Amino acid sequence: MSNESLNPSSLTTNGRLVAYSDSLKTGLQHGIEFTKLFDQLTDTKDANELLEASTALFDFQMDTEYVVYPHKYNANDYYLIFMSRLLELHSDKDAVLHSREDNLKADTLYQTFPNIDDKEEFHFEQRANQDGAFYVEQNSHQVIFSLNLEEKTMYFNSDTITKLFITEWSDKSDKDEVTNAVDLFIQFGKYLVSDFDFSVDFNMLDASNDKKYILANTNLSEQIMDKLFVATADNNLMLQNMDAAQGAFLEFGNNIVFSLYKETTEDGTGRWVITVHDPEEQYSLFEIFNQFSFLKKWFLDNIDELQIGSKMV
Repeated sequence: MSNESLNPSSLTTNGRLVAYSDSLKTGLQHGIEFTKLFDQLTDTKDANELLEASTALFDFQMDTEYVVYPHKYNANDYYLIFMSRLLELHSDKDAVLHSREDNLKADTLYQTFPNIDDKEEFHFEQRANQDGAFYVEQNSHQVIFSLNLEEKTMYFNSDTITKLFITEWSDKSDKDEVTNAVDLFIQFGKYLVSDFDFSVDFNMLDASNDKKYILANTNLSEQIMDKLFVATADNNLMLQNMDAAQGAFLEFGNNIVFSLYKETTEDGTGRWVITVHDPEEQYSLFEIFNQFSFLKKWFLDNIDELQIGSKMV
């Protein structure tokens, strides 16, 4: 019998029926294993169990040769459920999770931010030859951040922060609503760090005083500082030259300081950086642009030179 099992064509009729039944049982048991992980994903109150289930489901293949499940979520949906559940565990539910009936599989999942624009839908998608998943605006496919649960990494995309948060959203809603919506992404990243020790690059959303926003462009034209000087003077502020470096700084009051200067690197080439310092570490570069429209305009008018670099590809 063991020899027959190695060569299906040699099985007797009864042997084929037994093998068929065993294959069905294996496929059904595989489905049961899926439901256990899915229940864990949707029901657990433990953050580590949540991460464990999400990571396992991302690579889980439900179908077997003999058992195929026509209605199922895809790997990207598990990332979205993970995000929604982690925010829920921390009592933070500003992003609304929706489902749309799809007869080809299970319901299609997506998120919206109704206080900004309920027509914009956000979900995760995978990219060819790239690990993890990317949280994107569904229509434009602008990447807000990348997330890899297995590698425990998260990277925010400075280009989308500029285009979506600083430009488009600021025209759709007031600055407080924009801040509240973006804060949800920040909190999600912070929960990843505190709960699971993720490595997170918040990019322009990082409000720590030691954060250096590195410009993608290593050389700036002289006109950049001139334009900044004019913009600050028009708003009754004074741009001051720095003593220890090539650059300038601007004080907003309450000890909030915005600086743009050239920093010497180890290889001697140098790079331009922006820093924001405030005693409470509440102001990221994004929030500075959100709060001070004249500085945002200067940044957007000169974005080709001032775009912040990103680890995103």
